[in-house]
Amino acid sequence: MVQIRRRGMPTLSRTFDLKSDAEAWAREVERELQRGNAAVLRDDAGKTTFTQVVERYVAGPVQSLASRADVMRYMRVASERFGPMFLAAIRAVDVAAWRDELLAEDLSAQSVIHHLNALSGLFTFVEKELSISLPSGNPVKSILKPSLPKARDRRLLPSELEALLVAADAGRSDRAPGMRQAITLAVESSMRLGELLGMEWSRIDLVRRTAHLVDTKNGESRTVALSSAAVAALQSLPRRIDGRVFAWATSQSFERSWRLCLARARRQCEANYAGKGLTPDPAFLSDLRFHDLRHEATSRLFELGLGVMEVASMTGHKSLAMLKRYTHIEAEKLAKKLG
Repeated sequence: MVQIRRRGMPTLSRTFDLKSDAEAWAREVERELQRGNAAVLRDDAGKTTFTQVVERYVAGPVQSLASRADVMRYMRVASERFGPMFLAAIRAVDVAAWRDELLAEDLSAQSVIHHLNALSGLFTFVEKELSISLPSGNPVKSILKPSLPKARDRRLLPSELEALLVAADAGRSDRAPGMRQAITLAVESSMRLGELLGMEWSRIDLVRRTAHLVDTKNGESRTVALSSAAVAALQSLPRRIDGRVFAWATSQSFERSWRLCLARARRQCEANYAGKGLTPDPAFLSDLRFHDLRHEATSRLFELGLGVMEVASMTGHKSLAMLKRYTHIEAEKLAKKLG
């Protein structure tokens, strides 16, 4: 057994099976003390569980994040893996194993990266705000993150938007009406799904044709200009008692309605072609995600002649590199501009 005592600090003791291990540990602690790292005498990382710090993290800093719902979900997933473990016992190899487990569950590379970033944010909170010294630092920073696939360049094909709107009208009996308006606003305003679902009537000015977004992905509010089509879509919606524009409470519930609408549009397309003895294009409405409407909207803004800063004020992108990932201008339209 090794005991380390320093005046004004708690006694630190640990028991080992081998004397050589005990001496090695004592030397390591002494080196840390010589570096001025007195926190090693407290050994908070060896006494605090992952679950304990998650509770403090979620109740504190996470509440001020625009993406708090997502971060809380990531923390629940991480707690299932690391919950009862002491912080000192969580190594880079453990985090790497968790990464591989998430990938094996068919989560996308981007989703796994979101989980890892949330976990890294927790460990940063532990080190900086709780002053708990981790034996090897933030373990997430020591592992490789999944490689992102090539950026999607999916844009709407001719008549796809019309097919989606027709399918949305045919599904007005769904539990959450408003799909037509959500699709229209996504294409006309380039707003993210979370921003659309968080819209409130009190922050919309139909006369000035603006919508103020408070809860955005990058944490900064912005005001989005509304086109005539976007204003018309909003005017066609009934006013809700709670002041929210749409009824969907979460992105998951909206995605269920979106998949129903997309499937309905495909069935209607196949029926129309079958009635004419034709076969629809396999690419029509194939591999289409709601987020692709944001890609479409951003590209359309550039095609209208708006400048980079004007488009960024609409989309909320902070860098040209990120804005470029969402921009796919059709070469045919560029050729017409070239003359």
